[in-house]
Amino acid sequence: MICGLVGKVHKLGAMRAEMNVGGVIYSVAISVPTSSQLRAKIEGAGGMAGAVESSGRGVDSARVDSGAKAGALLDSSAPNEVHLLITHIIREDAQLLFGFLDALERATFERLLKINGVGPKVALAILSTFSAQNFAQIVQSKDIKLLQKVPGVGAKSAGKILLDLAGFCKEILESSAPNAETPPQDDAKNEAFLALEALGYKSAEIKKALSQVSANNTQSIIKDALRLLSQGFAR
Repeated sequence: MICGLVGKVHKLGAMRAEMNVGGVIYSVAISVPTSSQLRAKIEGAGGMAGAVESSGRGVDSARVDSGAKAGALLDSSAPNEVHLLITHIIREDAQLLFGFLDALERATFERLLKINGVGPKVALAILSTFSAQNFAQIVQSKDIKLLQKVPGVGAKSAGKILLDLAGFCKEILESSAPNAETPPQDDAKNEAFLALEALGYKSAEIKKALSQVSANNTQSIIKDALRLLSQGFAR
Protein backbone atom coordinates (compact mmCIF):
# COMPACT_ATOMS: atom_id res chain seq x y z
CA MET A 1 0.00 0.00 0.00
CA ILE A 2 1.44 3.37 -1.06
CA CYS A 3 0.88 6.11 1.55
CA GLY A 4 3.22 8.78 0.17
CA LEU A 5 5.47 9.75 -2.73
CA VAL A 6 8.62 11.87 -2.56
CA GLY A 7 9.96 13.01 -5.92
CA LYS A 8 9.77 15.61 -8.66
CA VAL A 9 6.78 16.73 -10.66
CA HIS A 10 7.23 15.40 -14.20
CA LYS A 11 3.99 16.77 -15.65
CA LEU A 12 1.19 18.78 -14.09
CA GLY A 13 -2.43 19.27 -15.10
CA ALA A 14 -5.44 20.88 -13.44
CA MET A 15 -6.37 17.68 -11.59
CA ARG A 16 -3.51 15.25 -12.26
CA ALA A 17 0.20 15.13 -11.56
CA GLU A 18 2.85 12.76 -12.87
CA MET A 19 5.50 12.19 -10.22
CA ASN A 20 9.03 11.03 -11.01
CA VAL A 21 10.15 8.94 -8.05
CA GLY A 22 13.54 7.37 -8.64
CA GLY A 23 12.95 7.16 -12.38
CA VAL A 24 9.47 5.63 -12.05
CA ILE A 25 6.58 7.87 -13.17
CA TYR A 26 3.40 7.66 -11.09
CA SER A 27 0.10 9.15 -12.27
CA VAL A 28 -1.68 10.78 -9.33
CA ALA A 29 -5.13 12.38 -9.25
CA ILE A 30 -5.13 15.67 -7.31
CA SER A 31 -7.50 18.50 -6.45
CA VAL A 32 -7.32 21.88 -8.19
CA PRO A 33 -5.92 23.63 -5.06
CA THR A 34 -3.18 20.98 -4.80
CA SER A 35 -2.35 21.50 -8.48
CA SER A 36 -2.07 25.26 -7.89
CA GLN A 37 0.25 24.71 -4.92
CA LEU A 38 2.45 22.33 -6.91
CA ARG A 39 2.62 24.80 -9.79
CA ALA A 40 3.70 27.52 -7.37
CA LYS A 41 6.46 25.25 -6.06
CA ILE A 42 7.71 24.58 -9.60
CA GLU A 43 7.61 28.21 -10.68
CA GLY A 44 9.22 29.35 -7.44
CA ALA A 45 11.98 26.73 -7.51
CA GLY A 46 14.19 28.86 -9.77
CA GLY A 47 16.97 27.55 -11.95
CA MET A 48 15.27 26.69 -15.23
CA ALA A 49 17.07 25.17 -18.18
CA GLY A 50 19.78 27.82 -18.39
CA ALA A 51 20.97 27.06 -14.87
CA VAL A 52 21.59 23.33 -15.35
CA GLU A 53 24.33 21.34 -16.96
CA SER A 54 23.78 20.37 -20.56
CA SER A 55 23.84 16.70 -19.62
CA GLY A 56 20.71 17.23 -17.52
CA ARG A 57 21.88 14.68 -14.96
CA GLY A 58 19.59 14.49 -11.96
CA VAL A 59 17.14 16.87 -13.60
CA ASP A 60 13.51 16.13 -14.33
CA SER A 61 11.80 17.62 -17.38
CA ALA A 62 8.71 19.22 -15.87
CA ARG A 63 5.83 20.23 -18.08
CA VAL A 64 3.17 22.40 -16.50
CA ASP A 65 -0.06 22.59 -18.50
CA SER A 66 -0.66 26.17 -17.34
CA GLY A 67 2.21 28.21 -15.98
CA ALA A 68 5.81 27.24 -16.67
CA LYS A 69 6.99 26.83 -20.24
CA ALA A 70 6.40 23.34 -21.62
CA GLY A 71 9.47 21.13 -21.39
CA ALA A 72 11.35 23.51 -19.08
CA LEU A 73 14.10 21.82 -17.08
CA LEU A 74 14.28 22.31 -13.34
CA ASP A 75 17.62 22.73 -11.62
CA SER A 76 18.29 19.57 -9.60
CA SER A 77 19.74 21.71 -6.80
CA ALA A 78 16.56 23.78 -6.53
CA PRO A 79 13.99 22.80 -3.87
CA ASN A 80 11.52 21.31 -6.34
CA GLU A 81 11.20 17.88 -4.72
CA VAL A 82 7.76 17.46 -3.21
CA HIS A 83 6.13 15.06 -0.77
CA LEU A 84 2.62 13.98 -1.67
CA LEU A 85 0.43 12.23 0.86
CA ILE A 86 -1.28 9.36 -0.95
CA THR A 87 -4.57 7.53 -0.71
CA HIS A 88 -4.07 4.26 -2.57
CA ILE A 89 -7.23 2.56 -3.84
CA ILE A 90 -6.85 -0.98 -5.15
CA ARG A 91 -9.50 -2.42 -7.44
CA GLU A 92 -9.67 -5.59 -9.49
CA ASP A 93 -9.01 -3.69 -12.70
CA ALA A 94 -6.90 -0.76 -11.49
CA GLN A 95 -4.76 0.78 -8.77
CA LEU A 96 -5.60 4.44 -8.22
CA LEU A 97 -3.44 7.06 -6.50
CA PHE A 98 -4.83 10.29 -5.04
CA GLY A 99 -2.34 12.89 -3.84
CA PHE A 100 -2.52 15.65 -1.24
CA LEU A 101 -0.15 18.25 0.17
CA ASP A 102 -2.41 18.81 3.16
CA ALA A 103 -3.22 16.11 5.74
CA LEU A 104 -6.64 17.64 6.44
CA GLU A 105 -7.56 17.47 2.77
CA ARG A 106 -6.61 13.79 2.65
CA ALA A 107 -8.54 13.03 5.84
CA THR A 108 -11.63 14.75 4.40
CA PHE A 109 -11.25 12.84 1.11
CA GLU A 110 -10.99 9.50 2.89
CA ARG A 111 -13.94 10.31 5.15
CA LEU A 112 -16.06 11.22 2.11
CA LEU A 113 -15.30 7.83 0.56
CA LYS A 114 -16.95 6.11 3.53
CA ILE A 115 -20.30 7.61 2.54
CA ASN A 116 -22.39 5.24 0.45
CA GLY A 117 -22.67 6.60 -3.09
CA VAL A 118 -19.70 8.98 -2.87
CA GLY A 119 -16.79 7.82 -5.00
CA PRO A 120 -13.30 9.25 -5.55
CA LYS A 121 -14.43 11.43 -8.48
CA VAL A 122 -17.11 13.20 -6.46
CA ALA A 123 -14.89 13.49 -3.37
CA LEU A 124 -12.14 15.11 -5.44
CA ALA A 125 -14.66 17.43 -7.13
CA ILE A 126 -15.80 18.61 -3.69
CA LEU A 127 -12.22 19.34 -2.62
CA SER A 128 -11.56 21.09 -5.94
CA THR A 129 -14.50 23.40 -5.28
CA PHE A 130 -14.01 24.05 -1.57
CA SER A 131 -11.07 23.86 0.80
CA ALA A 132 -11.43 21.22 3.51
CA GLN A 133 -12.17 23.91 6.09
CA ASN A 134 -14.71 25.73 3.91
CA PHE A 135 -16.36 22.40 3.15
CA ALA A 136 -16.60 21.77 6.89
CA GLN A 137 -18.29 25.16 7.31
CA ILE A 138 -20.79 24.29 4.56
CA VAL A 139 -21.62 21.01 6.31
CA GLN A 140 -22.01 22.72 9.68
CA SER A 141 -24.28 25.41 8.21
CA LYS A 142 -26.23 22.72 6.31
CA ASP A 143 -25.95 24.72 3.07
CA ILE A 144 -27.33 22.02 0.81
CA LYS A 145 -27.81 24.34 -2.17
CA LEU A 146 -24.17 25.37 -2.21
CA LEU A 147 -23.04 21.75 -1.91
CA GLN A 148 -25.21 20.86 -4.91
CA LYS A 149 -23.10 23.20 -7.06
CA VAL A 150 -20.44 20.47 -7.11
CA PRO A 151 -20.70 18.31 -10.27
CA GLY A 152 -22.07 14.88 -9.41
CA VAL A 153 -23.70 15.98 -6.14
CA GLY A 154 -27.48 15.94 -6.29
CA ALA A 155 -30.04 16.75 -3.61
CA LYS A 156 -30.09 13.21 -2.21
CA SER A 157 -26.31 12.78 -2.01
CA ALA A 158 -25.86 16.32 -0.66
CA GLY A 159 -28.32 15.60 2.13
CA LYS A 160 -26.54 12.37 2.98
CA ILE A 161 -23.16 14.11 3.08
CA LEU A 162 -24.49 16.82 5.41
CA LEU A 163 -25.95 14.19 7.73
CA ASP A 164 -23.01 11.78 7.77
CA LEU A 165 -20.24 14.37 8.17
CA ALA A 166 -21.76 16.66 10.81
CA GLY A 167 -19.60 15.34 13.66
CA PHE A 168 -16.46 15.00 11.56
CA CYS A 169 -16.68 18.57 10.25
CA LYS A 170 -17.38 19.97 13.70
CA GLU A 171 -14.05 18.51 14.84
CA ILE A 172 -12.29 20.10 11.85
CA LEU A 173 -13.65 23.55 12.65
CA GLU A 174 -12.76 23.24 16.32
CA SER A 175 -9.20 22.06 15.65
CA SER A 176 -8.31 24.22 12.63
CA ALA A 177 -6.54 27.48 13.30
CA PRO A 178 -7.73 30.43 11.17
CA ASN A 179 -5.54 31.29 8.23
CA ALA A 180 -4.46 34.91 8.51
CA GLU A 181 -2.82 35.05 5.10
CA THR A 182 -4.88 36.21 2.14
CA PRO A 183 -3.38 35.54 -1.30
CA PRO A 184 -3.16 38.37 -3.81
CA GLN A 185 -6.46 38.77 -5.65
CA ASP A 186 -4.98 38.16 -9.11
CA ASP A 187 -3.44 34.86 -7.99
CA ALA A 188 -6.65 33.90 -6.21
CA LYS A 189 -8.73 34.56 -9.33
CA ASN A 190 -6.31 32.55 -11.46
CA GLU A 191 -6.70 29.59 -9.10
CA ALA A 192 -10.48 30.04 -9.10
CA PHE A 193 -10.48 30.12 -12.91
CA LEU A 194 -8.62 26.78 -13.04
CA ALA A 195 -10.99 25.25 -10.51
CA LEU A 196 -14.11 26.33 -12.40
CA GLU A 197 -12.61 25.23 -15.71
CA ALA A 198 -11.88 21.79 -14.24
CA LEU A 199 -15.53 21.61 -13.18
CA GLY A 200 -16.60 21.94 -16.81
CA TYR A 201 -17.50 25.61 -17.18
CA LYS A 202 -16.52 27.45 -20.36
CA SER A 203 -13.77 30.05 -20.36
CA ALA A 204 -16.01 32.92 -21.47
CA GLU A 205 -18.64 32.36 -18.78
CA ILE A 206 -15.97 31.92 -16.10
CA LYS A 207 -14.34 35.23 -17.03
CA LYS A 208 -17.70 37.00 -16.96
CA ALA A 209 -18.53 35.56 -13.54
CA LEU A 210 -15.12 36.41 -12.09
CA SER A 211 -15.41 39.99 -13.32
CA GLN A 212 -18.42 40.42 -11.02
CA VAL A 213 -16.87 38.82 -7.94
CA SER A 214 -15.26 41.07 -5.33
CA ALA A 215 -13.93 38.44 -2.90
CA ASN A 216 -10.15 38.29 -2.48
CA ASN A 217 -9.43 34.67 -1.57
CA THR A 218 -9.71 31.63 -3.81
CA GLN A 219 -12.43 29.68 -2.04
CA SER A 220 -14.71 32.71 -1.58
CA ILE A 221 -14.23 33.64 -5.23
CA ILE A 222 -15.20 30.11 -6.30
CA LYS A 223 -18.29 30.13 -4.07
CA ASP A 224 -19.46 33.52 -5.36
CA ALA A 225 -18.75 32.59 -8.98
CA LEU A 226 -20.65 29.30 -8.62
CA ARG A 227 -23.68 31.20 -7.35
CA LEU A 228 -23.57 33.46 -10.40
CA LEU A 229 -22.99 30.60 -12.83
CA SER A 230 -25.87 28.61 -11.33
CA GLN A 231 -28.17 31.52 -12.16
CA GLY A 232 -27.24 31.12 -15.82
CA PHE A 233 -26.37 34.79 -16.19
CA ALA A 234 -23.24 34.04 -18.25
CA ARG A 235 -24.72 31.41 -20.53
